[in-house]
Amino acid sequence: MYDIITIGAATRDLFITSRKFKTKRDDTSPTDVDLVLPLGSKINLDSIIFETGGGATNAAVTFARQGLKTACITRVGDDPGGKATVESLAAEGVDTGLVIKDKQNYTAYSIILVTATGERTILVYRGASSHFNDEMLPKSKLDTKWVFISSLAGNVSLLSGLVNWADKHGLKTALVPGSSELARGKKVLAPIFSKSDVVIMNREEAALLTAIPFDKKEKIVHKMCLISRGISVITDARNGATVCDREFVYHVGTHGNPAVDRTGSGDAFASGFVAGLIRFQNVEGALELAADNASNVVNFFGAKQGILHAGQKPFKEKLKVTKSPIKRKTLVYT
Repeated sequence: MYDIITIGAATRDLFITSRKFKTKRDDTSPTDVDLVLPLGSKINLDSIIFETGGGATNAAVTFARQGLKTACITRVGDDPGGKATVESLAAEGVDTGLVIKDKQNYTAYSIILVTATGERTILVYRGASSHFNDEMLPKSKLDTKWVFISSLAGNVSLLSGLVNWADKHGLKTALVPGSSELARGKKVLAPIFSKSDVVIMNREEAALLTAIPFDKKEKIVHKMCLISRGISVITDARNGATVCDREFVYHVGTHGNPAVDRTGSGDAFASGFVAGLIRFQNVEGALELAADNASNVVNFFGAKQGILHAGQKPFKEKLKVTKSPIKRKTLVYT
């Protein structure tokens, strides 16, 4: 039996860094800032780095390095990128026997353009990872205690099937829905979340899902508490993360270390939190591991190099986790 199986995307990542990458304020941009490249010119690069990524593989490495027996269900092409992905997982001790090789589509690819400040723009080719189907649910082979589900390219039917099957058979589930799943809205996702043990998303995603203004953080957190069955985790970039488990609200900050590259920090936090729950059986320990894992990942290029091994303590400072009882009246609004 596995301790945990991860399900979701796998990508081949190419990091490109250059001091020539410039940014410009743009109020019409989704992030208010644009990466500006002069059309028709050549730009010198400082480095190119090949790595592997994707929510399922990043999480699998966290769990394996934390000493958990781990398998990964993902979809890759029958190509060099797929081979590199499988080999990197196997080298970490992750069971790759459930990885699906797609004979028709290439492995997903991401080209990450990284600025001198560590911010990045990602060019994405979804490839095999956009063709999830019922093959991703090998029911006879899901002999595990936990299932960790990251983005499924919007396949909510598959997500629902996985969660319902896990619920029926007593498996614990952790969900990190992607933008394509979240776009389906609360009405579609609430029945799925209600059977999930851990649901993790960022503050902006949670605000949109709950239709609560972004600045009403406390209401967002407690509304998510109502939607999910177990533990709701809301990450908030440099402000840390807040957790609600229907009895208490917990908060942890960040180490504040400057980022070399932020790619994979969200996956590192989410998988670190679930690994912490499994190892320590409490939210406080889970938050400490999650914050340390995410903070260390941004010290390196790629989503995996900085993932922590069990017992590794990369920071002298131990982050404080605050805990306070839920204000019961905040759990009655609609």
